[in-house]
Amino acid sequence: MSIKRGVSFYSYQQAYYKGIYNLEDLIRITSQEAGAEGIEIVAEQTPVGSYPNPSDADVDRWFGWMDKYKTKLACMDSFIDYLMFKGRVCTLKEQVQMMERDLRLAAKLGFPVIRVLCPVRKEVVEASIPIAEYCNVRMGLEVHSPMMIHARWIEEYVDMYERSGSKHVGIIPDFGIFQKRPARKMIQDALKRGADEKTLMYISEAFESGTDINKIIQQLKQSNAGPNEMQVAMSLIRTRRSKPEDLKDIAKYIFHVHGKFYDMDENCNETCIDYETPFKVLKEIGYEGYISSEFEGQGLYKGEEEADELEQVKRHQVMLKRLIGE
Repeated sequence: MSIKRGVSFYSYQQAYYKGIYNLEDLIRITSQEAGAEGIEIVAEQTPVGSYPNPSDADVDRWFGWMDKYKTKLACMDSFIDYLMFKGRVCTLKEQVQMMERDLRLAAKLGFPVIRVLCPVRKEVVEASIPIAEYCNVRMGLEVHSPMMIHARWIEEYVDMYERSGSKHVGIIPDFGIFQKRPARKMIQDALKRGADEKTLMYISEAFESGTDINKIIQQLKQSNAGPNEMQVAMSLIRTRRSKPEDLKDIAKYIFHVHGKFYDMDENCNETCIDYETPFKVLKEIGYEGYISSEFEGQGLYKGEEEADELEQVKRHQVMLKRLIGE
């Protein structure tokens, strides 16, 4: 057994929104063009039929597509919208009801795992364990930047997992926590707008060496850096880098991974996120679940310029194959 490759349909968000691809198209291109097996959906964004209540015909068609394109179900992304009401936060009971809704939907669609957003309170997940066990669907808390692996929030979750003794709770690391520099695309565009190359190099090198981004921004202000240089630095303000070795401390709880990426170059390398080192650790700990390509670089493209989402996913899959050793 080895690490398995999948794709999150969040990667195709613009093409789906514009009607270039429908849901079946996304399954087809993931299998036949990107060469991946695992399917991950954002249940509300790319719904199977009518979210959260697909018809029996919708579900039958869904499983028919899985057979047709020889794909497998990896993960369903859940959103607990606790701020959906103006002027108040949803109660614990309301949030648990939302979690139950998504767990039942995941089970109906054949997903073994749901992704739980990082801000969701541990009390919601803890109260949802009985229904998760009943549905046989595991709840994985996403460790997403600016959260770090050893953040107090994550450690409190792990403590709760230990107390519960449940096999239906765990962690989904997002590779965005290993970002080490600004994306090449952002640097290139800043240069086109007249940014100083040496200043951009300073930002990249200082951040990669571990200098706090707030200190970098302070230095730029003191040197009267221009708006183009400041924009690049500010893009990192919420980025916190975890140590890949820290994955070992949560190894027993990892059952899915988000392969976040922003910018794949022509040689199929991610230009701003460290993939090599975390992948070595995943192999060392014996991880054998899916890693889903999750492209989030659409925001780097401005005006009429648009990201080629499929090409970016294809390049990312080539890199994953190389790192896995296929």
